[in-house]
Amino acid sequence: MSTSLKSRKSRIVISAKSMEEARKNKADVVEFRFDLFSSLPPVDEVKSIHKQKIITVRRVEDGGKFEGDEIERLSIFKKYSYLFDYADIEVYAGEEFFDLPCKIIESYHNFSKTPDFRELKDMIEGKRGDLFKIAVMGRDKKDVLTITKILCEYDGVIAFLMGEIFSFTRVLAVALGSPFIYCSASRAVAPGQLSVEEAKKVIEILGL
Repeated sequence: MSTSLKSRKSRIVISAKSMEEARKNKADVVEFRFDLFSSLPPVDEVKSIHKQKIITVRRVEDGGKFEGDEIERLSIFKKYSYLFDYADIEVYAGEEFFDLPCKIIESYHNFSKTPDFRELKDMIEGKRGDLFKIAVMGRDKKDVLTITKILCEYDGVIAFLMGEIFSFTRVLAVALGSPFIYCSASRAVAPGQLSVEEAKKVIEILGL
């Protein structure tokens, strides 16, 4: 549990939908959204990106484009995860997804609402990963308070509200100690996502 603001510097993450975006990025960390790639890249190409890397294969039901079954999805993680620093694994994924040779960002996505504080608290306290990511749809000020309370009470949590009018919560998360801020290389892959340039400018202005 956290009782004070953290001084650790947050890292900017881009969500890349192709190897071209991954190579051209200006962020600290590259998230390879393999579910958005037109085809999976050769291992050597991934290895050539000398930055911290996150592997993500997001299912359709979690807002992604991967339409295969869990056996196929796990095989992708097993093939590539040794090249990555982190794997983004959904909170409801099977135990076998949490036995990869890299750190785990356990993630929860909700594109319709923000669950109440207790439900999110239970997820975090039962986490199997190294970090916990919460990306939920914002509706009102109460949702902002819920996310703020989560960020104030727990370390190692990335939490923000989706939606254009709630994009400021991504910056709020950084101010409250989130280790990552997710941005887009070009077109946003999630509602309210900032560009790398926007995120850098805000972080510089706030001195974070």
